[in-house]
Amino acid sequence: MDAQDPAEVGDEANGERADREALVRGYYESVDDGDYDRLASLLAPEFVHDRPDRTLSDREAFVSFMREDRPEKDTEHDLTAVYRAVDDDGNGDGDGDGDAAEGWVAHGRLVGADGRVRFEFVDVFALSDDGVTRIETFAREG
Repeated sequence: MDAQDPAEVGDEANGERADREALVRGYYESVDDGDYDRLASLLAPEFVHDRPDRTLSDREAFVSFMREDRPEKDTEHDLTAVYRAVDDDGNGDGDGDGDAAEGWVAHGRLVGADGRVRFEFVDVFALSDDGVTRIETFAREG
């Protein structure tokens, strides 16, 4: 059995990390661009978005809400940080429950077309091989 070069292992981990971060950033890009086909492709079928004002369960319900029912569509997510969550069960999903999802956190602010900040947010993402499985949003008025 051939041993793998430690540098290659590090490169693989960094590549996977970059892919996961790109998935999180792609979520915001697709929402901001109104690219609902891309948005749907990033979400797992069982996707859940838990927001302060409501919970949207399943990919189709969420995409429909974003396309048709959200109060303001001409907005931009101004991200200040995206990072991998760390927790005490060792899988990095941030929840400590031992499941297989990987967790990421995004911090930023939602800016309206008029340039005013609507609110600041922290989104906690659960990611799997199927895409984004869950987002829990914490918000503070801007």
